[in-house]
Amino acid sequence: MMSLDECADAADELLRITTEAAQATLARWRTPLEVTHKGAIDLVTQVDLSTEALLRKRLTRAFPGCDLVGEETGGEASGTRPVLYLDPLDGTTNYAHGHAFFCTTVALCIGDQAVAGAVVAPALGWSYVASSQRGARRNGALVRVSRATSLDAALLATGFPYDLREHPENNLREFNHLAFRCQGIRRCGSAALDLCLTADGTYDAYWERKLKPWDLAAGSLFVREAGGVVTDTEGGPLSLLRGSLLATNGALHLPLVEALREARERPVVTPA
Repeated sequence: MMSLDECADAADELLRITTEAAQATLARWRTPLEVTHKGAIDLVTQVDLSTEALLRKRLTRAFPGCDLVGEETGGEASGTRPVLYLDPLDGTTNYAHGHAFFCTTVALCIGDQAVAGAVVAPALGWSYVASSQRGARRNGALVRVSRATSLDAALLATGFPYDLREHPENNLREFNHLAFRCQGIRRCGSAALDLCLTADGTYDAYWERKLKPWDLAAGSLFVREAGGVVTDTEGGPLSLLRGSLLATNGALHLPLVEALREARERPVVTPA
């Protein structure tokens, strides 16, 4: 088990490495890219691959006792060692279209719990870092979740799975139901950044399903360290591997668990 000081030191190192990788993505942003498809609407660029290679090289050197699991080139958590989950470019579709909402994210996890993490959004100029019991910071300043107590006045965020055209569990029921219950819903295309914006109080809550560990590990730590609550969408314990997540400022957690339950009882929304 790592001490709190060791977690804090790890977070500083993760921020340094993540910043270097994020700057590499920024250098290629809005330049001609080779874009291929992992699925019908799931993109990958050569920048995803080259940035993950850079992250793996730096992380292997800095954290030799850890397993590495990345979005593009895989890996496996042994269950006996700490694991680093990394996403070189969260928001690839945004990136490929020249949209600024993308980031690089890395988290150090012990078992199913993140203990240190970093998220850097270079086009936006935002850097987030956190470690266990030391708070979450954006550009060096401590952040806190919002103080909203009314769902009617809340700004929410969500996302949709890549198989939304084929699978009935596509989050459209939940989106449609909550659109009439809150002030607004944003869908910006990066789970890691949505969690950061929940941690710093921009969003009052964020939910999504079918996420991967590298999508949610760092951001879920940030929300907790900023005073928020993170569970699965049914209010149970968060699992990095199951990928169902509800992150809130705490005050809105139970109302949103109930609203999402109500939404799942509505008719499934499928493409025409």
